[in-house]
Amino acid sequence: MEVAAGHGLAPITGSSGSVGVVGYLLGGGLGPLARSHGASSDRVRGLRVVLADGSVVETTAEHEPDLFWALRGGKGGLGIVTRVDVELVPLRTLYGGSLTVDGADAADVLRAWTRWTTTAPDDVTTSVVILSLPDLPFVPEPLRGRTVLNLRFAYPGDAAEGERLAAPLRAVAPALVDTIGEMPAAAIATIHADPDDPGPSWVAGAELRTIDDAFVDRYLGAYGPGGDSPFLGAEIRHLGGAVARDVPGGSAVGGRTGDYLLAFVGMNPPLVPAMVASFADFTAWSAPWAASETNVNFLPAPWTEEMLARAWSPQTLARLREVRSQYDPDGRFPFGA
Repeated sequence: MEVAAGHGLAPITGSSGSVGVVGYLLGGGLGPLARSHGASSDRVRGLRVVLADGSVVETTAEHEPDLFWALRGGKGGLGIVTRVDVELVPLRTLYGGSLTVDGADAADVLRAWTRWTTTAPDDVTTSVVILSLPDLPFVPEPLRGRTVLNLRFAYPGDAAEGERLAAPLRAVAPALVDTIGEMPAAAIATIHADPDDPGPSWVAGAELRTIDDAFVDRYLGAYGPGGDSPFLGAEIRHLGGAVARDVPGGSAVGGRTGDYLLAFVGMNPPLVPAMVASFADFTAWSAPWAASETNVNFLPAPWTEEMLARAWSPQTLARLREVRSQYDPDGRFPFGA
């Protein structure tokens, strides 16, 4: 990113600066600029792939187009990707960062954000996460041992306009920490501030068509202050905008139909059974709001055939199976069960 930044350019990245590029892009990729710029794989212009028979293919929209279609969002079972060519966008700075409020204000901020998203312009991408932070030295002292709500904001435009757009969110409650402001595009990973060091984690996600006060009540009861959540973070990302619009020629990216993405992250291995049970409970009670698809990068393991069927429409899933059988007829790169 630093090299591109020297030319006033930037890739459309994910929320973390340490996630593997290939795996992220093969699943589509929904990052801090998703509403303004779409899935990150929408900017992929070519891939080099080692196929099951050992041959090497350079695939683009014009060469091996079925494989190119499948690799942008189809995730796996197609070959080993050894190179990805991506289109950069003109972007030197953006207005972004995060706003952290005390858990006591989480309900007010979450309800205000929910209403705000219904009229938010397509070029603003936001999310909120309830964090149950441990009382450990690596956590900043003002947040240590607290349950807080962190609101993330990214607007790739004029700082004055970004400040105006963020003002209603800032006005809801006093901030413990406010880092929203003009920033270099190369620093975009600081918006979510995901840890760079490796560590154990369990991740699960689901997409929703919509959310309302009834959903917010259940969400706060399960993951807000006093909810006894096993997760470090329970996040809601606002989708729609450019995410909902497929690229010319189409791609296999799943999850374009949802307006919100739920992502749960836990990092305490002994609590994994509680995380699995909590997510199963969430899946049951959130069914009235559920979208028809959830992006494959956010599906919990293990990835069975039944689980993967939730990642794409029946039409896309059927075409993916056809392309996989064409390029890996013997199933050397099994994907799913």
